[in-house]
Amino acid sequence: MANALANVALGVILLIIGGVCTGVQGPMNGRLAISTSGSFSAFLSFALGFWPLLIYFLADTKGGKSVDWPVAIKHTPAYAWLGGVFGGIFVLILTLVIHRRGASITNGIIVVTQLIISVVIDQAGALGNEQRDCTGLRGGGLACMIVGIALVTLF
Repeated sequence: MANALANVALGVILLIIGGVCTGVQGPMNGRLAISTSGSFSAFLSFALGFWPLLIYFLADTKGGKSVDWPVAIKHTPAYAWLGGVFGGIFVLILTLVIHRRGASITNGIIVVTQLIISVVIDQAGALGNEQRDCTGLRGGGLACMIVGIALVTLF
């Protein structure tokens, strides 16, 4: 039981760190875009992010040896290999918009949109995720988030 709670706590801590990183990354990339260009800023974001990801990948997979690549390639749906395309589009859009709209509005709209699409994905059991119904409480939570971002945007 204690181990399960520790795993949950670690997961929550990592998600909070991820939220902080996402919240800070946009304004940093946006500022660089003002001095250079949105395309360069987004490119540099991915180029610099590549290195810590490569180091983690090599450590996590013992240099790529712990992954059975032929099996992974054969049994992984084609769409699963393309997540980075959406990440690149996301970073580019964020870089172009954040200094025009502000960090709170930009990130708020992103978070609400992510939550809405996540509930749709859960409801459909899409993209290999377990199916989870959109209950009235989940729908109410979405409505509260939408109202919240409307308030942040308008006032």
